[in-house]
Amino acid sequence: MRGMRSNLVRERLRRFAAGHWGTPLEIVSYDVARTNNALAVAIAHFLFGYSVRARVNGGTKEYRYPGFIEKEGVVWLGQSVVLLTPQRSRELQSFLASKGAAHEVLPVRVG
Repeated sequence: MRGMRSNLVRERLRRFAAGHWGTPLEIVSYDVARTNNALAVAIAHFLFGYSVRARVNGGTKEYRYPGFIEKEGVVWLGQSVVLLTPQRSRELQSFLASKGAAHEVLPVRVG
């Protein structure tokens, strides 16, 4: 991993693993066909959140909708790979299944 963003991900992963030492976790990996841009965007919005700008009283206001990776019990590992608690894993799997996205789950244990 390179760059500042990678260091932030690595540090968040370390803190997450330390906080869940000895407990079961799951890695969820998903795949989206290159030609299915609508699905890729829907998953990106769900995972990473999004912002909307609206005109308000002659000005603009930005509304931020946080993503799934900002919830407790979720760490983004990299492209299409997320480390989660079992409860959060079920939430993500349910979302991916509802969208018809291919995904796999790998149980892991820290410690």
